[in-house]
Amino acid sequence: MKNRILFYDFPDGVDTIYLQGKRYTRTEFESARNREKRRLKNGRFTKAELS
Repeated sequence: MKNRILFYDFPDGVDTIYLQGKRYTRTEFESARNREKRRLKNGRFTKAELS
């Protein structure tokens, strides 16, 4: 099973976090996590909701 970014939380008091070979800031981490939420089981993304 792959380690998915959805299973991690960004710790308080830390500027960056290193996961799966990539360094994330808090804003990058949140945007990557939101993208992962839209990913289907086959790895493709669903259409973005227009809001």
